Amino acid sequence: MNNKIIAAAAIGLIGLGSLAAAANVPGNPAAHAVEQTHTTSVGGLTLPQYIGPLEFIGEQGGTDPRVSATYSYRAMGLALDIHVSDLGAGGIADGTTSAELARRFEATKKILVTATEVRNLKARESTVPFASGDARAVREAVYHFERRGEGGTTYLWFTAQHGLVIDARFDVALGFEEDGDIGRGEILAMIGDAIPASAEVVAQARVRAAEPPESGVKVAILWDPETPEGESKIWLAYLFARAAFAAKETSGGPAVGERESSFDEEVRGRQIALTTFRALKRDSAQPESAYFSDIDRVEAAGFLREYVWSYLRHTSWSTTPANLDVAGFETWRAEHLKNHQSVTHGRIAFRLASAQ
Repeated sequence: MNNKIIAAAAIGLIGLGSLAAAANVPGNPAAHAVEQTHTTSVGGLTLPQYIGPLEFIGEQGGTDPRVSATYSYRAMGLALDIHVSDLGAGGIADGTTSAELARRFEATKKILVTATEVRNLKARESTVPFASGDARAVREAVYHFERRGEGGTTYLWFTAQHGLVIDARFDVALGFEEDGDIGRGEILAMIGDAIPASAEVVAQARVRAAEPPESGVKVAILWDPETPEGESKIWLAYLFARAAFAAKETSGGPAVGERESSFDEEVRGRQIALTTFRALKRDSAQPESAYFSDIDRVEAAGFLREYVWSYLRHTSWSTTPANLDVAGFETWRAEHLKNHQSVTHGRIAFRLASAQ
């Protein structure tokens, strides 16, 4: 999916209920004492908050968010996007052999090949089970390339169950393949586990999706049209991370209007944005970003929280967070951030669910 498509998909309202499960303690992805899950608004899949190091960062509604949505995970060198389309009860045969599934599979492969600079990119294709002993199967295409020390592997998976088309794309940067933390098998098994076991669960999700918008408040992502095209995926990840954090932090009743980030929310957003930048940096087609190159050095030096406090502080942040090494950061930035200018693209706001 290209930058413009992703940016366009981000504009709209995201329900507080769906995002609340996506927030967690900033900078502490290993703290999974109680595993959180996310029930998708389309199809009723149950997705975990974490899959190894991969972390759920948000939902992107399709042209009609009642029947199509994409659910995204990100980690250093890893990107997973799970797309769910609801064709209705009886709209497509279960499994991998229908003509409609084959058409969608071929169209997605064509888009992937067209988008890469590598010529004559060929896939290794097969039909495989979600996990050993699972009778359900997916169509799989695996693309691998390496050029001038850059590249990686992309997996595409397609299947249909209960009138849903579930397709996923898993991108692994060179050097992160099967590194002991996550791999193809674990991702496939998770997707298999996430799909509802019965058509009744999917039917219930359809009923919920068809209901009029409930009263209350939703989070709106306000896209900045001045966002550099080469950075749009990065800033989209930042906004999703902020929206997820805000939904959890204000679950007691947020005020309608534009949201000014809290300190922890801003740290969370910049960390997710940086993780996305580092993953994209391994793609030879990804333009350089002077801003995120600076933030990369800041975080590597251990000063991301100090950076947020020093460069992005709002007047509402009245209490200095604990354990900030402000003096150390001042010394470091005098040498390493001499001409640095802080940048932010996009905002989030709370709006009434019934508002257009």
